[in-house]
Amino acid sequence: MKNFKYLLILIVAFSVTLASCSDDDDYHDYHLEYIGTKSAEVPDEFIYGQTYRINVTIELPNSCYFFYNQYDYFYEGTSRLIYPIAHVDDGVPCTLNITETTFSIPVQVLQKEPYIFKFYQGEDDDGQDMFLTIEVPVVENI
Repeated sequence: MKNFKYLLILIVAFSVTLASCSDDDDYHDYHLEYIGTKSAEVPDEFIYGQTYRINVTIELPNSCYFFYNQYDYFYEGTSRLIYPIAHVDDGVPCTLNITETTFSIPVQVLQKEPYIFKFYQGEDDDGQDMFLTIEVPVVENI
């Protein structure tokens, strides 16, 4: 009986080892890529001290592109540069399935100068970043 117990432990340990070495077919390579902004909804003006949500619409070019609400947001003086980030699957077949998605960015108005938003739209033929630029004036809360 004692040998049977050791044999059973050995079989269970071997089974666990084999299971932990199996390939995960759901894993594949990917990379992150800036994706161009199609449009942005901003208010006509900001009231100093208030918080707003800016809606940004992007277009994903095929079924290998996914958006997980990621973006880079850089400060450059009174300008804000916004770069939406797409997750792109590598090494898998993609279908031409253009989809639009909209996400929102919170903005707390803490400067009295106008906000200049520059939404990334891709690169020109020379590799320079292109932007959709929108200026929003700031007014005092009356």
